[in-house]
Amino acid sequence: MNKNFKAGVVSVTFRQYAYENFIKYTKLTDLSCIEWGSDIHIPYNDNEKANNVADKMQENNLNTVSYGSYYRLGTGRQDIFPMILRTAEIIKAPSIRVWGGESPSSKLDKSARDAIINDALETAALAKSLNKNISLEYHRNTITDNPESAVDFIKAIRDGGGGNIYLYWQPNQYITFEENKSELEKICPYLTNIHVFAWKDAERFPLEHHKDIWKEYINIIAEQTHDIDNGEHNFLLEFVKGDSIEQFVEDAKTLIELLNG
Repeated sequence: MNKNFKAGVVSVTFRQYAYENFIKYTKLTDLSCIEWGSDIHIPYNDNEKANNVADKMQENNLNTVSYGSYYRLGTGRQDIFPMILRTAEIIKAPSIRVWGGESPSSKLDKSARDAIINDALETAALAKSLNKNISLEYHRNTITDNPESAVDFIKAIRDGGGGNIYLYWQPNQYITFEENKSELEKICPYLTNIHVFAWKDAERFPLEHHKDIWKEYINIIAEQTHDIDNGEHNFLLEFVKGDSIEQFVEDAKTLIELLNG
């Protein structure tokens, strides 16, 4: 396996299970890391739970690679970000995932884009004080919903001094494989973590069914130069067919095989 590539899972994959059980199921695999979500497993205002999760992660020799917050930049909720940052510190997450607003990039006027950019710069400065990065979901209905808007956003952030803001990537199940490859190539220099799944439209498949597709995605990421200093990328399973533990275990094997080349 590329020494900078790690295989893990996003906790939202199994929102229905308590964190203790989620860790237990992760240990059925050879995955090494978890992105914890703030929606169910570790709310940003529950320090006791965050400490408990951190202890359990250490006991099980697992790493937290990201705190998956649902903080939406530019929506006037700056008051909660210090609590999100505190939670990320407790669980030893080096990165915090946020969302770029709540509207498609095509619907954002200059004022709305500026609000998202300014908020991003403020959160980045706070995160940098604790040696953490900020990463935006590459997702529909946000400022980073296509490569042109996403790259323009990152360039504006770099111009404003935000050197610790990056992008996630995940394939869009509603566009073609070739379109997904093209988008990945354009945003790849600014990439940190990758959400891995096998979907087509609204239907989920075993990851094995999309193995050749993911080989190409992984090759693109391996061959590109990257803006992030350490060049590390965490490939994180997100959702599985039928919400099945058995399928999760199989998908974890497939992901590790893919990263091992």
